[in-house]
Amino acid sequence: MRSFTKFCIILTLLFVFAGCTARNTTSTAQEPAENRQATYQEPDYYMDFDDIMIPKEINYDADNSYKLDNSKFRAAIMRFTGRVQVMELINYFLNNMAKDNWTLVSNNKASTVHVMTFEKYNKSCVIQVDDSFATAKTTIFAVEVKGGTSLKDK
Repeated sequence: MRSFTKFCIILTLLFVFAGCTARNTTSTAQEPAENRQATYQEPDYYMDFDDIMIPKEINYDADNSYKLDNSKFRAAIMRFTGRVQVMELINYFLNNMAKDNWTLVSNNKASTVHVMTFEKYNKSCVIQVDDSFATAKTTIFAVEVKGGTSLKDK
């Protein structure tokens, strides 16, 4: 009986020590701040128009872009490039433009070019995605008429 008691005490101590060492030492609350920030990803963003979301995977080409803002209207030709799958990029724009209350007017596809046209009350937007060899080139043509008049009234 004495050996059975010793065996039970040793077994209990093993379970206690095993339970103490098995806790998770890599929880996010104990990680340094620089390790947590390394996993943070840049969010998608709005550029010149607050209702045309741009995916973070494509890069803005400032040298080939143009902006115009005067008292009557605001217009922009924004060019982007990036190594993305073209159909995912097209679906991204279709989904996010709908979320920002744009109405899809036309959706056309040629061999390597996809053109989507969207409208709002006083805005119009054309998004062209060109599937080139290594990168997808995206051009966004956007116009906003100031003063609240509709583009259809002009």
